[in-house]
Amino acid sequence: MNIAWLFVSILLILCLALLWWNRKLGRDNIALQNAIRQAREQAAQSDSQVELERRMRDTLIETLVDPVFFLDADRNITYCNTAAWQLTHGSAQPGRSLMEAMRSYELDKYVEDTLDGRSDLQHEINVEERLYRVHTGILNSGAAPGAVQGAVLILRDVSDLQRLGRARRDFVANISHELRTPLTTIRLLIDTLRMDGNLDAAQNSRHLDQISTQVDALTQLAQEMYDLSQIESGQMPMRMVKTPLHDLVESVMMRLTPQAERAGTILTNEITADVTALVDPEQISRVISNLLHNAIKFAPGGSVNVFMATKTASPVITEDTGATAEYLTVAVRDTGVGIARTDLPRIFERFYKANRPRGQRGTGLGLAIAKHIVEAHGGSIWVESVEGHGATFYFTVPREG
Repeated sequence: MNIAWLFVSILLILCLALLWWNRKLGRDNIALQNAIRQAREQAAQSDSQVELERRMRDTLIETLVDPVFFLDADRNITYCNTAAWQLTHGSAQPGRSLMEAMRSYELDKYVEDTLDGRSDLQHEINVEERLYRVHTGILNSGAAPGAVQGAVLILRDVSDLQRLGRARRDFVANISHELRTPLTTIRLLIDTLRMDGNLDAAQNSRHLDQISTQVDALTQLAQEMYDLSQIESGQMPMRMVKTPLHDLVESVMMRLTPQAERAGTILTNEITADVTALVDPEQISRVISNLLHNAIKFAPGGSVNVFMATKTASPVITEDTGATAEYLTVAVRDTGVGIARTDLPRIFERFYKANRPRGQRGTGLGLAIAKHIVEAHGGSIWVESVEGHGATFYFTVPREG
């Protein structure tokens, strides 16, 4: 009996131990499953976060107007934005080399130096007549310190900045040149008056007249620069009224008749009395005066005609309705020396002067002012000319009604 009870006790202990072990395995299994589920959830969240960050990165890069290239260590493209794709006309595709996409040995060599740690701080290249400033950055793999996975390349278009800088330098040089001549003349005349005490009244009067002429030139230059800045900044309001163009041209011709008679130039107003425009009379008179003044200078002994033309530079679209507005085209044609083909694209730039008759002075601002006044009316101005065969200036103004 004792042996039987001992055997039963041992079996009972074994059963209790197995039951306890089974329950422990069950708890461990549940814990393991919970851990696996949590790990999967965290992995899914991590993947979602990575995907979200990737989409945010792609969206940010796509919004950049600068071409952006992501390159591997062999300078093959792994990703590029739309601006880069457009710059290369679709050649920038993942898997292609930078050299194949950009066709620039200079740029490819610069990126190679960047990957090798030998790049300069700044670099600029020309692509299709545009100047780009190159910015690069190294992409590290993180597997080992200093391990290079690739590079990011950004091209920033600085052509407009370069053009503005050149225009600013030209402006300073031009204004300095325009000021130097009259100031030098005034200084010489004053020194003459001071040093030569034997000048008679007639000589003194002639020198003073010359000084007055130079002062008038400086005054005109200062006034035209001020007016141009006012017009460009929109601070000169346009008072639009119904204006007969025939009378407007006639009044300008009357003021310029003495100049035309001295040059032997015949002025003709061919605009009929029934043509009416909606303009600022004072400002459009200034446009006509500048064009006629130039035509008389460049057509001595010839003729200058003002007439209505049928051609336009381009249709004028109103912002509110999108409809083509009614514009009139005024033309000023002369029989003078004409304008060289190389001068035509720059004729309306401030301070730009084409071939000028000997002895004729000018600030070089007249056509620039005329251009801005016409554009302030919503119109356009242009010129057609063949050197040696005269020139015709056209400008458009709003039609009355």
